[in-house]
Amino acid sequence: MNPVISLKDVWLKYNSRREWALRGLNITIHQGEWITIIGGNGSGKSTLIRLMNGLLQPSAGEVTVCGMPVGDPNHLMEIRQKVGMVFQNVENQIVGLTVEEDTRFGLYNIGIAMDEIENRCRDVWEPLEMTDKKNDLPHYLSGGEKQKLAIAGILVMQPEVIIFDESASMLDAKCTEQMHKLMTELHSKNCTIIQVTNDVEEILHCSRLVIIHKGSIRFDGPPLEATRNPSLFKQCGLLPPFSARIRDIVAEYGKRWLDLVSM
Repeated sequence: MNPVISLKDVWLKYNSRREWALRGLNITIHQGEWITIIGGNGSGKSTLIRLMNGLLQPSAGEVTVCGMPVGDPNHLMEIRQKVGMVFQNVENQIVGLTVEEDTRFGLYNIGIAMDEIENRCRDVWEPLEMTDKKNDLPHYLSGGEKQKLAIAGILVMQPEVIIFDESASMLDAKCTEQMHKLMTELHSKNCTIIQVTNDVEEILHCSRLVIIHKGSIRFDGPPLEATRNPSLFKQCGLLPPFSARIRDIVAEYGKRWLDLVSM
């Protein structure tokens, strides 16, 4: 697999803070991976993903996207085309007066021909069930529809990587299920998915789990491996997934029962 994002010994400190937000991070993300990043509030996960498309620059170390350093302003536009980001508050991403205008906005900015714009918009609206909404005003859309609109604006840019930054946290159960279905479909087409969440129940969807705590990576590997170590979650200010908690409760009560019957 080809690396698409690489962080080498990356440190970052905000000017207004004494503590380091990130501490010596090393991580390589390959084409076609589905990575879920979890961590408690203030752990550094949002800072980490903002480095991945040049919204932030490291204080020390190197961040590259498809071999391009994010610190080089000559590459920033191309990097942001390759790495799309869907934020938690999608209303901050909506800039058009209509669904159609908003979806086309990024394509206008990079000079895509009009017929190509039409084709790309049609291709993303249909699977998102937004074709009938293209003339609607964004502020009249439901929360789930606004989420779809933000995703449409990313998909038309045809990125290699899509980062979902707690993008299901404000959705109801039905919209969350639709979001996971869409992420699965994108991943099946070799799109690299990076999902940031506070919900540990979502980690079993991914192929690789990264747990970050106090600016450092505490775990990087298969999610099932992490669930075998509940103390890891607790040390990072997280509850283990429900299935892992039930497993451990059953194991503990089973042990107690065996101890009783053997007396």
